[in-house]
Amino acid sequence: MQKYFITKENLENRVITGDDAYQMSTVLRFKGDEIVMVSDSEKSYLAKILNVSKDEVSFEIVEEKTGNMELPVFVSIFQGYPKGDKMEEIIKHGTELGAKQIIPTFMKRSIVKLEEKKITSKLERFRKIAKEAAEQSFRNVIPEVPSIPYLKTIDFSSFDVKIVCYEESAKNGELKAFKSLISNLKENARVAVVVGPEGGIDDSELSYLKDKGFIPCALGPRILRTETAVFYILSAISYEMELKKWK
Repeated sequence: MQKYFITKENLENRVITGDDAYQMSTVLRFKGDEIVMVSDSEKSYLAKILNVSKDEVSFEIVEEKTGNMELPVFVSIFQGYPKGDKMEEIIKHGTELGAKQIIPTFMKRSIVKLEEKKITSKLERFRKIAKEAAEQSFRNVIPEVPSIPYLKTIDFSSFDVKIVCYEESAKNGELKAFKSLISNLKENARVAVVVGPEGGIDDSELSYLKDKGFIPCALGPRILRTETAVFYILSAISYEMELKKWK
C-alpha cells in the first residue's frame, strides 16, 4: 500500500495533486478503486481512489488509521555537511530510522561550500527525499529539513540531551558515555546529535559544543564514516526505547 502526505487543504477537498498525482497516473497507472493511505501529518486515513488524472487524483476516505510510528523521543541530527550525495542518503535513511529533524550543517572541516541560490535548491531536494522516505516507512510526520546553518549559529538551548560524536573518544577507549545517555532517555526528551563531516570535528568546535552542554561520545570501539554514524545512533535509540522492553 502506498502512503501520501498531502496538505490539509487537499485533505479537505479529497484530492492528491502535484508530483504524487503524476506518479499515480503515469508510473503506477492507477485506474480507480485502489486503496492508499493519506496523511496531513496529524492524522492518517485509508482512502479509496475515485478518479485519476495527471494533475489531480480524487479519493474518498474509508477510515481513520491510528497508531504511532514515531520514536518516543525527538531526535535532531546536526550533520556536518559531507561530500557528494552522502547528505541525501543520510536524510533518506535517517528518516526511515525515526529522526524528527535532519539539519545539514556547515562545519570547519566541511569541504562543500554552497552559494545562497544553491542552498534553496538543495533544501527543496532534501525535503522531497524526506517526504518520500517518510511515506515509504509509514511515518506519521515528515522530518524537518529547515535550513543549512553554520554550527555556531544554532541555538541548542531547547535540548535535554546533547551528544557529539567524537572519534577520539573511541581511540582513547571511552565506551560508556553514549550508552549511559541513551539508557537514561525519557519519553518526549529532545535529543541533539552533532556528527562531524569527513575529517571529523575541529578542536575549537568540540570546545564550543562542550560549553553548550554536549557530551563527547564514542559509538563503539570502531571508527565510523560520517554517513554511518547517524544510522548507528538512531538504531541504538530505537532498540533502547522501542525494542528492549519486549521480552
